[in-house]
Amino acid sequence: MEKFVVFSSSGQSFAIPIEVTEKIIHVEELTRIPDTSSYVLGAIDYGEGILPIVDLGERFFQNKTEITADTKVIVINWQEKKIGLAVDKVTNIQSFESADQESPENADQKAASYVVAFIRTEEGIILQLDVDSIFSKDGVQELVSLINR
Repeated sequence: MEKFVVFSSSGQSFAIPIEVTEKIIHVEELTRIPDTSSYVLGAIDYGEGILPIVDLGERFFQNKTEITADTKVIVINWQEKKIGLAVDKVTNIQSFESADQESPENADQKAASYVVAFIRTEEGIILQLDVDSIFSKDGVQELVSLINR
């Protein structure tokens, strides 16, 4: 049985393994960064560096996340670095049996290759994400250059 952080973004439920999650924080005052992708909300001072904040609603659905009292930033370990994922709401921490998880049949296709499994629940389907595959090659380079400044 694996534990996941379950959250919603643009009306869809997602799950990421708890072991890639460092912390869940409130959305703070962001420093906007010019000439970045539309899904890069900005950055915050975090630890000894900056933390780029990515709007998952904008990244996946071209739907900007409205900042509310429920909006959270999930700080994740991503490709040996840290980034923040802005999401509408963190629902809970939940364990799922592997029997509840179904891998997409065409997992090697480029479209939504970051979805590694569909988790069936009584409330509906939750998409399990591979956080290391959320961004294209250009997106990876953009985020790495922001982190390394």
